Amino acid sequence: MNRKKIPYLEFLPIIIIGLILFKVLDRIDSVASILLYLLNILQPFFWAVGIAYVINPMMRFFEKKLRINRLISILICYLIVLGMITAIITIVIPMIVQNVTDLLNNFNGYKDELIDYTNEKIINTEWYDELNLEEYINVDTLSQYIGDFSKILRGTLDHIVNLLIAFFGGLFKVVVGFVIAVYLLLDKDKFQKGMRRIIYSSLKEKQADKTILFFKDVNIIFSRYIIGKTIDSIIIGSMCFIGLLVLDVKYAALLAIIVGVTNMIPYFGPFIGMVPAIVLTVFYDPIKALWVAIFIFALQQFDGYFLGPKILGDSVGLSPFWIILGILVGGSLMGVLGMLLAVPVVAVLQLVVTRVVNRRLADKDLFIE
Repeated sequence: MNRKKIPYLEFLPIIIIGLILFKVLDRIDSVASILLYLLNILQPFFWAVGIAYVINPMMRFFEKKLRINRLISILICYLIVLGMITAIITIVIPMIVQNVTDLLNNFNGYKDELIDYTNEKIINTEWYDELNLEEYINVDTLSQYIGDFSKILRGTLDHIVNLLIAFFGGLFKVVVGFVIAVYLLLDKDKFQKGMRRIIYSSLKEKQADKTILFFKDVNIIFSRYIIGKTIDSIIIGSMCFIGLLVLDVKYAALLAIIVGVTNMIPYFGPFIGMVPAIVLTVFYDPIKALWVAIFIFALQQFDGYFLGPKILGDSVGLSPFWIILGILVGGSLMGVLGMLLAVPVVAVLQLVVTRVVNRRLADKDLFIE
């Protein structure tokens, strides 16, 4: 018996999906609230994935190279991380807090010192009048610049304090993330096996092979770059701290942290980190600020030509043009985080484009260098 086919039945799923999308867009505020609520609930799991991703290379070293049981390897990694966190909380943070407190308390005094220095060494000189510098350098404009810098400084410090408050406010989620990360690391092989089963059951074998290879390459790019750049920045920050102490520069801990963190950003980061160190030193000793500039510039050259290549090697294989473009785009879209992640993201995009182009050229039996 032939059943009469319902006309246009194949369009029914499209119509249903369209209605659902219309209702979602009509209630976009409610949907966004629900998504934010779910993301807030899942924050410990995001922390767990991030923690496990960072600890995994260290765990593999203990497990593969030193032949230590996985659970013991995880315990050793956690002890190392806990020791680093304890050192930061008990040593680094109090030093930074003291630096910031002293800076805010002494800022007006430094302002007066800089104005007095400018009057004595620049304004009250013969060449000041001869060169007609009054239009560019005078007490009023200097006071205005210092006031603007003070506002920027206080705004930046307030932003940092708010970030710290938000972090410690979500400390419970971080702790839960550390606990969940243990189980992720312990059952890492099971999770990988499960993902492989899903991929091979959903795709053709050839496509599944390419997908697995792609994710392996992405993992190599991100892990090498982020971990290598972090180690590099910690070393540079530590060397900067020691050098600033030798130069007897005030707020050495605060300035070294700024230099170390901004060093994570290629090309632009070193110059961004240099500016606060020079400007803050100018307030109480302009001559010493010159030595600070020379020292940090030399440190950056050492990092760029020796330390960085030794640690990172050619971890991403990008030309400076693509790195700079990625940093600019990433910074405009996601701020500092976008600048930090721009390089590995652009490297992954380059990997995708290169493989697509190579495959299409191969289909056309073309070989173009």
